Amino acid sequence: THTHTHTHTHTFFLPLSLSHTLTCSVYVSPQRTVQKNAKYVCLASKNCPVDKRRRNRCQYCRFQKCLSVGMVKEVVRTDNLKGRRGRLPSKPKSPLQAESSPPSPPLSLLSALLRAYSHCTPRELDYSQFSAAEAPSSSSDTQYIQLFYRLLTISMETTRCWADRLPGFNELHGDDQNLLIDSAFLELFVLRLAHRSLLSEDKLVFCNGLVLSRFQCLRGFGEWLDSIRDFSSHLQSLNLDTSAFSCLAALVLLTEQVPGLKDSKRVEELQNKVVCCLRDHLGFGPSSSSKATPPLSRVLGVRAELRSQRTQGLQRIFYLKLEDLVPPPPLIDRFLDTLPY
Repeated sequence: THTHTHTHTHTFFLPLSLSHTLTCSVYVSPQRTVQKNAKYVCLASKNCPVDKRRRNRCQYCRFQKCLSVGMVKEVVRTDNLKGRRGRLPSKPKSPLQAESSPPSPPLSLLSALLRAYSHCTPRELDYSQFSAAEAPSSSSDTQYIQLFYRLLTISMETTRCWADRLPGFNELHGDDQNLLIDSAFLELFVLRLAHRSLLSEDKLVFCNGLVLSRFQCLRGFGEWLDSIRDFSSHLQSLNLDTSAFSCLAALVLLTEQVPGLKDSKRVEELQNKVVCCLRDHLGFGPSSSSKATPPLSRVLGVRAELRSQRTQGLQRIFYLKLEDLVPPPPLIDRFLDTLPY
């Protein structure tokens, strides 16, 4: 039996998908446990309390605690792993791991989805055009409608940038890729906006990081704006972490029921992989989190709400086109072809 009395703090590495969401006060010596291949024995019943005050009393239970909340033994950095990223080698589970460690979600897919989302999400917010002024004058109507169209156009570019980085998406037929993006574009626009907006401060955060007030958006968005805000409130109540949100966004895009797909079976296969990834992640989520993890059915139910948002968005674009104050750009105009009337 090894006993350790060291109290130095060390850093070890979680899978990318978990590193943003897990903080654990017991993550100290377990790195050394892995690197030295140490073996511990619990002198009690293998369920000792593990917290800041009592974490040094039983190293066995402490190590098990770290495994249970997401530490992966294979990615504790050793000299021969420095700088390496990507797929982990598959190794048979040791009896120590198998005893109480839950199954990990597929690291490579979850990490790839998270990287794709992070790559297309600006780190900084842009307040350069923000104004809390109450009502825009009629002379600025043209300006606000042009802003509305510009935000949609930027979102389309962001959607394509992101979709190109999704595992398996580029392997689909080119026509299917375009059809999926066109079909899901408005839903993804609303999803990203709803996820990032600061409702308590009445600020809307768009996919390029631009922050605008409700009043700046009202002329362009019309009644659609309040519907988006209601949806945003519901979405944020789910407390999705970035990994779960990345999965949800991919599922909004990968819908095999889109009419006209050349290979809907291939799309369905990709969709099923992401559903499994999301299911495993929600079931595996941080046990130390104070926020309850939503059930898979509630997260998947968001897609039905987004279909309603898409219809409202198309109706708004159609209304602005009839109003004929500012012609929609060709990129946006073609969405009117998908209206159900």
